[in-house]
Amino acid sequence: MEETPMTTEHAAPPAPPTRKRSAWRTLFKWLFILVVLGALGAGGWFGYGYYQSHQPAGDAHYIDSLTQRAEAGSLKAQCELARAYFSGMRAEQNDTLAFRWASVAAERGSGPAQHILAWLYDAGRGVKADAAKAFTWFHEAARRGNSAAQRETGLRYFEGKGVPQDFTRATRWLKHAAVQGDTQAQLALARCYREGKGVARNAAEAVKWLEQASETGVAAAARELGHLYTDTLSRDSAKAIFWYQKAALQGDAWSQNHVGDWRYEKGEYKQAAEAYSKAAAQGNNDAQYSLAYLYEHGEGVAKELTTAVAWYEKAAAGGNMKAQFNLGCVLDELGQPEQAFAAYKKAAEAGNVEAVNNLAYCYIYGSGVTADTNKGVALLRKAAGEGYALAYRNLGDCYYNGKGVALDYAQAAMWYARAAEAGDKDAMGKLGICYENGQGVPKDVQAANRWYEKANEP
Repeated sequence: MEETPMTTEHAAPPAPPTRKRSAWRTLFKWLFILVVLGALGAGGWFGYGYYQSHQPAGDAHYIDSLTQRAEAGSLKAQCELARAYFSGMRAEQNDTLAFRWASVAAERGSGPAQHILAWLYDAGRGVKADAAKAFTWFHEAARRGNSAAQRETGLRYFEGKGVPQDFTRATRWLKHAAVQGDTQAQLALARCYREGKGVARNAAEAVKWLEQASETGVAAAARELGHLYTDTLSRDSAKAIFWYQKAALQGDAWSQNHVGDWRYEKGEYKQAAEAYSKAAAQGNNDAQYSLAYLYEHGEGVAKELTTAVAWYEKAAAGGNMKAQFNLGCVLDELGQPEQAFAAYKKAAEAGNVEAVNNLAYCYIYGSGVTADTNKGVALLRKAAGEGYALAYRNLGDCYYNGKGVALDYAQAAMWYARAAEAGDKDAMGKLGICYENGQGVPKDVQAANRWYEKANEP
């Protein structure tokens, strides 16, 4: 009987029943994946935020590593270390260490390090200030193509700082920097062409470089274009105001004030006030004065004397003695004679002749101060000696009324005449009275009528 050969093959088991996957289960699976990915990307448990929160505070590790590489001779590390200590970024500012590493890297030919070393010598940081050495290192960095160093080299040749003045070399280096897009170099180069320093005077070239700088939003370039078109060489008032307006829109305070003046002269008081406000907020002294004047007189803005006082005070604090005088006038109008007297006194001591006249009035009539007619008359004589017509008339009043001096119609008529000849309308009318009554002058009705007519002329 034959044996059946043994086999290792087995019959395949029956296939398990197919299960239908739930659509909800698939949806939840993908939602879970998206949540995890979102957590990672947004700084979740294992995202960037987690990584950052577990890093050592500050950049001490970075600086230590940089120092090790610098001491091992890495030029890049030496330069970066100099930059870190110089700028105070990623390390506490340390001029001594900035000078040490900038010197090492500069001697090895690093342009950026040479530039830093130049600034250290220029400002006397970490080393004794030395304009000549600063120039030397600016020049070295400039030769290696550093645009900022090229600009500084040109400026120092232009100013003769650390090197003999040389406008030709100045323009050459400024042009190297300007073509690389250095806006400050473009401004300086434009000046050279505008003034003919180191190059032939060329308004078109000046415009070209200023327009390039202006395209990058440099307000000073737009302002300079305004100046250029104000020059007799290229006078064009329409283009000048166009560029001043552009500079004003870019935030240049000087231009904002200038546009304010232009608007005011055109009678556009509201627009003038807007321009002055922008410049005044940036501390422009002239704009602060002009804005105060508008509030004092209600031109372009509602009349607000307290606001006028605030702006006059700011302008006066900046040394504007006309504002100091006007401050006194507004305080007088607000019924604050003591404060007005103090304002007049400060302006008078600074040489403002209008304030000297008003201070005299305060002393003569005891406004804000104990009356002292002798001091008041002395101040009037001082203002009159400086040619101030209102002081002439006030001296005439003193002599006419015997205030602080003996009554003297002849002296009164003489001072009224001087004020009248200077254009003072009130003095003209008072001189007419003198002629009509024969006070200090021969009685002359015709002369009286002539002065009365002059006083009433528009």
